[in-house]
Amino acid sequence: MATIGEKFIYFITGASGVGKTSLVNHLHKKYKNNPWAFLHFDKIGIPSAEEMIREFGSPSAWQEAKTDYWIKRLIHECTSERIFFEGQVNLQFIRNGFAKYHFNNYRIILIDCSETVMEKRLVHDRKQGALFTQDMRNWLKFLRNQADEFNVAIIDSSSVSEEELRIRFEETIELNSGS
Repeated sequence: MATIGEKFIYFITGASGVGKTSLVNHLHKKYKNNPWAFLHFDKIGIPSAEEMIREFGSPSAWQEAKTDYWIKRLIHECTSERIFFEGQVNLQFIRNGFAKYHFNNYRIILIDCSETVMEKRLVHDRKQGALFTQDMRNWLKFLRNQADEFNVAIIDSSSVSEEELRIRFEETIELNSGS
């Protein structure tokens, strides 16, 4: 069991269809015998936009509140030494949440892909065409711009297999060299 000061949190973000969930699932499969946690933001359930507005005033305010909720839980309740957490979250909300709890042992990694690949994955592979909207394409660009602005590592999953994405992620965070 890791104490707060010993744990490290990898916050993996990106738009729908970029490969976040597949990446965390592959990491979990490979490292299942390690004292690490592999978690998904969506586990709490995602209400409709109408519910988010009714309860929090806007979908953005809902996302900010739930990001804070998750970060607090990851820091104070999760006892794993490494935590791999994925969800499509505004990077500023992530930074604000960790700052609020004075927690510095984290790293944000953006998983990205081209709009063409996103469309293929959402519409054809996952049969979730309703997710491939102009709003989602704008969200993809917004997160990419935020990552550039905040100097966050970006891994492009457009032309790699799920296994290659896992390897690129491990290289990015220097997983095999003790980080």
